[in-house]
Amino acid sequence: MSNPTFVFSLGAWITPEVYDSTRAHLDTLGYPSECPAHPSTGAEPPSKELSDDVTSLRDVLVKLADEGRELVVVAHSYGGVVASCAVDGLSKQARERESKLGGVIKVIYLAAFALDKGQSLLGMLGGNFLPWMKVEGDYVLADGAGNVGWQDLSFERQEKWNSLTQHACRAPFSGETTYEPWNDIPCAYIVCEQDNALPPPFQELFASKMGGPEVTYRLPSSHSPFLSMPSRLANTLQQAVKA
Repeated sequence: MSNPTFVFSLGAWITPEVYDSTRAHLDTLGYPSECPAHPSTGAEPPSKELSDDVTSLRDVLVKLADEGRELVVVAHSYGGVVASCAVDGLSKQARERESKLGGVIKVIYLAAFALDKGQSLLGMLGGNFLPWMKVEGDYVLADGAGNVGWQDLSFERQEKWNSLTQHACRAPFSGETTYEPWNDIPCAYIVCEQDNALPPPFQELFASKMGGPEVTYRLPSSHSPFLSMPSRLANTLQQAVKA
């Protein structure tokens, strides 16, 4: 049987090229991957909602599953909210019951929000955007992205990725999670131990929902190990899949 296909659910403000190095390492390990952009990232006008991102990701997952592929969804940061909603009904077991091919065999949360059904990201933050989230009308900007997202990169690389961030739309932060995958699909969590964006204690709380220490992995990285340690992240993803 061929290896499963990784599908990345991006965090806010970032675009697919952030995963290029990680995907290249996965390719050398024999794992195909996809990294679709979220419609809400950089949208003009900034009117996209959580449901737009969920529908977009779900369409990709259904297309790949219909090709008979087994899928591992890797959800980062805000992408955890998107992925949780998008995989509803798309597990391999659920699709088999409908006589369909393929499906999601695992969800891996990478320093991601694994929210309970009915929770929103903004609600989990106490109803207030964080100080580094600069809100201008319906635009939300990552102010000082390098300090919170990838402080373990060199200054030059921080500047590069800072320049490539795009605005997020305000509405998705209030969108409510509609599904808890860990109740039906094998899940794992990767804690980023030097994370300035989503502090490790919150990650540990989310990780505890996945089933215990045996499905919790750790990287000594910032919020963005796909930039600072892509090969190590790829190896960890492979480890989580093989487990």
